[in-house]
Amino acid sequence: MPPIELLVPPALFALSSAAFFKAIYLSYKDRLYVAPLLFGSAVLSLQTSHYLTWLTGMNVLWALFSCIWMHHAASVLYIDQLSIPRTASFWISAYKIWNDPQRRLSQVSLQRRENTCSPTSRIWFALRRLSWTVLCWLLQLSIVGPLLSIHFTFSAEDFEPSRQILIRRMLSLQPEPPFTAREMQIRFYVSVYWIWIAYLMLELCNTVLALFFVVILRLDNPEDWTPLFGSPLQAYSIRRFWTKFWHRLAVAPCVSSGRMITRRVARLQPGSQHEKISIAFWAFFVSGIFHVVADWASGEPCYLIDDMFFFVANFLAGAIESAIGKGLENAMKRSKNGMVRGLLRSGIVRKMIGYIWVLGFMFWITPKWQYRKLHASLTEFSDPQLATRSN
Repeated sequence: MPPIELLVPPALFALSSAAFFKAIYLSYKDRLYVAPLLFGSAVLSLQTSHYLTWLTGMNVLWALFSCIWMHHAASVLYIDQLSIPRTASFWISAYKIWNDPQRRLSQVSLQRRENTCSPTSRIWFALRRLSWTVLCWLLQLSIVGPLLSIHFTFSAEDFEPSRQILIRRMLSLQPEPPFTAREMQIRFYVSVYWIWIAYLMLELCNTVLALFFVVILRLDNPEDWTPLFGSPLQAYSIRRFWTKFWHRLAVAPCVSSGRMITRRVARLQPGSQHEKISIAFWAFFVSGIFHVVADWASGEPCYLIDDMFFFVANFLAGAIESAIGKGLENAMKRSKNGMVRGLLRSGIVRKMIGYIWVLGFMFWITPKWQYRKLHASLTEFSDPQLATRSN
């Protein structure tokens, strides 16, 4: 691919960002005139994400990033209609809002311009972030990746549609196809590897950007660039997996657009339980749509039903957890058996059960999400005619 094409997606994103910097200082009415340039260039950046094939997965990552960016810009400029305080620095504050999809900055912090971070702090920050990122990638390139290559030789047959089915086959006296140790190993691998790869890719991008803005440009302080992910030890329920461990890049825009729907369209009571549930569903629904659009725009196998089923099922699993949790709390209050109450209150027991539940849920749901994509990719790779046509 010509090197110039690699610059097209970021150049279009830069144009969209320039439009954002202009729009943030305008009134709502004037912002509408900037919208075609802002979102038009962002859509073109999304549509050209398939140019970014220099690193495996970068095309999909860029497409997802473009979707999140458009949602962030829409929520800031047109839904919440944020503006910059008059006492704030002109373009620094615009940059802070532009670079804060998680909405962690307050109006007060936007007005603070002083640089209180010492060069030593920046150096230590760079060393910490670099060492952790390099360690993770060394683990992937020298241990995880080679071991997987030695242990597995994948074929399209490993990901046939019949392999997606788990529970119905387990309940059958004569499952078809029959279970094998290899199938269980592959299913386990697929169920956890997507988490590891997403962590690696996003952590790498976050580290590169953090070093650029904190160490090189010095526009931010180290505390402005906290890790994207939490501890995996916190993921002992589906809800905690998504709220405590997983990144929160798309959450704030989803909350913003979700509140617009619940309050202006559905007329739900602000802060009510119904609104909270609706916004949670909206966040998972939008995530599913973004993944579908990202796969389509980046030229990867795209399956609408599979993506939407995965994210909606995760929402439903979290809702079921909440209902069961309330039931257990009531049972604990009513129980007169000290041993039962002790087990229900035991943090260790609850966490162990939770880890098993999360792993089991991913073991069931992930193949329904990923197997058709893997089957399509391996079929194309193994068929010379398909590979020729794709090139």
